[in-house]
Amino acid sequence: MASSVLTLFPQTPAEITRETSQRSLDSSHRRPTFALYTLGCKVNQYDSHQISRMLTQRGFRRVEFREIADLYVIDTCTVTAEADRKSRKAAGRARRNNADAVVAVTGCAAAYAAEQFQRVAPDALVLNNTRKFELPDLAIQRLNEQQDWAQKYAQLRAQIGSEPMPVATRERAVLKIQDGCNHKCSYCIIPSVRGASVVQSRAAVLQEARVLVSEGARELTITGVSMSDWGSGQRSEARDQKTAKSRNAELCSLLRAVSTIEGLERVRVSSLDPADVDDEFLRTVAETPKICPHIHLALQSGSAATLRRMRRRYTPEMFLSAARRWREIRPDGGLTTDIIVGFPGETAEDFDDSLRVAREARFSAIHVFPYSPRAGTAAAALPDHVAPPEQARRVAEWLKLASELARDYATQFFDDFSSVLIEKIDGDIAEGLTPHYVKARVQLAREHAQGDIAGFRPARWNGAELEGDEIAHRIA
Repeated sequence: MASSVLTLFPQTPAEITRETSQRSLDSSHRRPTFALYTLGCKVNQYDSHQISRMLTQRGFRRVEFREIADLYVIDTCTVTAEADRKSRKAAGRARRNNADAVVAVTGCAAAYAAEQFQRVAPDALVLNNTRKFELPDLAIQRLNEQQDWAQKYAQLRAQIGSEPMPVATRERAVLKIQDGCNHKCSYCIIPSVRGASVVQSRAAVLQEARVLVSEGARELTITGVSMSDWGSGQRSEARDQKTAKSRNAELCSLLRAVSTIEGLERVRVSSLDPADVDDEFLRTVAETPKICPHIHLALQSGSAATLRRMRRRYTPEMFLSAARRWREIRPDGGLTTDIIVGFPGETAEDFDDSLRVAREARFSAIHVFPYSPRAGTAAAALPDHVAPPEQARRVAEWLKLASELARDYATQFFDDFSSVLIEKIDGDIAEGLTPHYVKARVQLAREHAQGDIAGFRPARWNGAELEGDEIAHRIA
């Protein structure tokens, strides 16, 4: 099915310098404030960043969610019942933080069950995903109804002028190239709350990538709900037969083009459906210098019977074939996955099959989700739901295996050279991610700033991170 084109609003900001940033800080006491809380996937992270950019460009200053703010924005997730609960809790916390603030709720939980937020924040501004980027202006309209607010905000806008204010991007940024989904996995509510697949044009993707890099991003994560749709949405009928054989030819071309942007150090690729993986995709990720050697393929289950009930488009053997090929091309490459535990009808044999596939795939990290029925999905009506105590036991076994596999993967880097993109510095300790998507904790030998890349020698695994000392050069 052809995908429609997604039109976003990449806006080239004023040049960011230390001087312009300082001017923004100097006037911060006169600026309205907003706090942002994001749950869920990288697509939501992208959407939240765009909302943050829009508010900053309108003169707002961001504060921590625990602080008092004029506006609280909650970008919600509804993949599980736990995500729904956290989304509601955030809305209630915002109302308690400041009863006079505007609470704006958007994202998938807002589209799935808007009424749940009206119970905890009765006057909340609740917007589904199709109206997500209207949030800044609608929130300002709400704030304008408060006494004296409109006049003070108008004075601020007159002071800063019509030009957008400088926006700083974190050292790692997310770039969404596609949204929505045309598939109908039996457990998934996302097609209902995000709609049909839409894609950005190549020109828009590259333009926005350059803007993010100009704003400070050193690493870009390319993401989408059903990312392989991007290639099918761009593919021309005139492509020759040889090119057409590679379903991801256009996507791979885009990834290589993004990696050539000046000032960008790393490109990371988000999840691809296992049914859509091909050799060109694996080789592009493995062999393009700036693309991080890490892929995320959501297995969900290693049982053929369970995958059929899930309406997934691949079998366990198809998945393992892609995993084996990845290991052939890039033996050190990271391979992460998602697992749904206790899907309706999952037998002890199905559970054991999934563990066996995970061991053979040698995942570097596993995200484990207990199955949570979503009203409106086909799976919610399936019989033989797994009892909660048994589901909890299976989750615990998965977490144990995930810990073992993560340790086994991380130890291969001991006493070799690696690097970390610094996201946090505490004294002389830096934290961040290696190119292989492993968390790292590095003892620094010299002064660094967030966004720097430091080389280090991994020497220990603390159960969650590689630890080691900074070194200046790659080990011979």
